[in-house]
Amino acid sequence: MNKNKFVSSFLSVAMVSVLALTGCGGNNAAGNATGNNGTENTQSEAKLDYPKKPITIINPFAAGGAADTTSRVLAQHAEQFIGHSLVIENRDGGGGSIGQTAGASAKPDGYTLTLVTASIVSNPIFNQLTYTHESFEPIIMTVNDPLFLVVNKNAPFQDAESFVQYAKENPGKVRIGVSGAQTTNAFANKELAEKANIDLVTVPFKGDALSIAAAAGGHVEGVVASYSGVESQVNSGELKAILVFDEQKSELAPEVPTAKEKGYDVIGGSWRGVAAPKGTDPQIIEYLHNAFKQATETPEYQEQMKKSGINPSYKDPAGFKTMIDDTFEKYSKYAEK
Repeated sequence: MNKNKFVSSFLSVAMVSVLALTGCGGNNAAGNATGNNGTENTQSEAKLDYPKKPITIINPFAAGGAADTTSRVLAQHAEQFIGHSLVIENRDGGGGSIGQTAGASAKPDGYTLTLVTASIVSNPIFNQLTYTHESFEPIIMTVNDPLFLVVNKNAPFQDAESFVQYAKENPGKVRIGVSGAQTTNAFANKELAEKANIDLVTVPFKGDALSIAAAAGGHVEGVVASYSGVESQVNSGELKAILVFDEQKSELAPEVPTAKEKGYDVIGGSWRGVAAPKGTDPQIIEYLHNAFKQATETPEYQEQMKKSGINPSYKDPAGFKTMIDDTFEKYSKYAEK
């Protein structure tokens, strides 16, 4: 009897010991799993050691234009989300290629960014340069200003219908100013001529300001430009907007019909945004995108942009890249002609 009690007691103790060890092992496994997850979470949530100093945004155009306004208003409102100052550096010349070359070749550390426009696509297509649109990592698109066809107050046409009719009756007599030979403005004007089956003379100038001044002065019959560039002349009556090259009417000038509703499927806009040199850390791209996006969503930013006659329009890095690639496909067709 005592022997049986002894064996029973021994087995009970052994079982308890095994269960205890199993429990400890399970706790250790859970502890290890928790520890690993904790480490992974800590690593994933670790703060990016950036930025440590001011960030430069190269604006490859002269001070005072719509591109300059775009970069400076963004920088002003983004500093509070970046945590460091944003310095705008105007490096104009070569239709933007000088500043774009500097931006594309900068160290990809997140401290030198570039204000980019469709000219990062057109410049390398029509000129021998050391960069292409693929030399940049898109961060955010902040503006897509639709282009307008604007005519002189004394032109023999004051709306889209009479413009097309006059151009058909007077082939090669209607001169339209644009900001450069290989610009979104020039391509929109050429596309309108093709779709409307009219003969327009595209007159390139060195920038929007000169082309707009020429139209206001009657040296050309009209100009293709963004509304921010012509707003003061439209308000004074020197110029009249007769078409907008967009999917829908602009809030800035809701009375102006779209080319599409008049039967001409022409879409042309001056998109602008910020990009980094190719090879920049994706975490830095994400950080900058989030900061810039927060800035563009503030009421103060929205109001300041609209007061400047600029239409805010947002795309994330992927959406912006698609916009840039689509522009490349479109411009490449003109290069082949």
